[in-house]
Amino acid sequence: MTKLHILNGPKIGRSYELSDVATYVGRSFDNDIQIDDKTVSRKHLKIAKRGNKYFVTDLKSHNGTFFNGNYIAPGLELEVKEGVPIAIGLSVICLGKGCEEQMMPFLDSIGLTQEPGEESGIFLEHRDRTNQRKLELLYRVSDLLTENLPINETLEKIIDYIFNLLKKIDRAAIILVDPETEKILDLVSRTTKPGADTVPVYCPDVVKRVIENRKPLVISHHEIEEENNLLDTLKILNIESVMCVPLICSSQIMGVLYVDSLERPFGFRREDLPLFVDLCQRTALALEHARLAFESTPIADELPSDI
Repeated sequence: MTKLHILNGPKIGRSYELSDVATYVGRSFDNDIQIDDKTVSRKHLKIAKRGNKYFVTDLKSHNGTFFNGNYIAPGLELEVKEGVPIAIGLSVICLGKGCEEQMMPFLDSIGLTQEPGEESGIFLEHRDRTNQRKLELLYRVSDLLTENLPINETLEKIIDYIFNLLKKIDRAAIILVDPETEKILDLVSRTTKPGADTVPVYCPDVVKRVIENRKPLVISHHEIEEENNLLDTLKILNIESVMCVPLICSSQIMGVLYVDSLERPFGFRREDLPLFVDLCQRTALALEHARLAFESTPIADELPSDI
């Protein structure tokens, strides 16, 4: 009978037998295989057996399932071979024999280590690697969004995390808008430039474009970018590179995440975009939950003063 082996994470070294039908993996105790890892969702993964083949399905987990160089789309059933590592959150599992041979190349490819670290319970030896910092960012933001902090405090922390990841950016802002009128409701920002609070901390034309189109905009270096009618504006404002991603939930625009670099090109890479789209989707969902919770809070009627 094929076994599931845990190669990395809090339960490293454990092995579990797989069911002949379906095996559920997650953090909750009611799974067939429980992995007590904060980055693993309560119901994270389903492993189904049909004949001699195994198929995995990501159950809309928070931190995703990474396999064969890509994250698996939630709900998509995908055949997996024995001996091929799979990352769920920040733990690594593998079906069948031959896992150990692939372990180190796989950990190197995603920037994880075999030993638990002190910073988040996983990272230690390669904490300066880009892929690892991306996973750390997703972990921290996902954890933050469960704390139910005031919205502004949550957004400020997200911006702090982004500055820790993207060392070359000068300004970052999360701009909230009214979903119906698209007028700006709130702004949380941070800049490395002294005195920058006297001018806008973002390019209004870029933000307007993203809100109208509902699509991310990335210009890594305005000097080599192909034809774009925003380039003249960026040059006038001395913006070398910019990335702006919409916050969308249930087809409604909630705002945008904006980052730019004023002096250095390539403050980020185009490969960073999927990470920030994911981050913005999670943030928009949290904003929508907060809005619905506020709207559903009952307002007590005024009571007579003599009661």
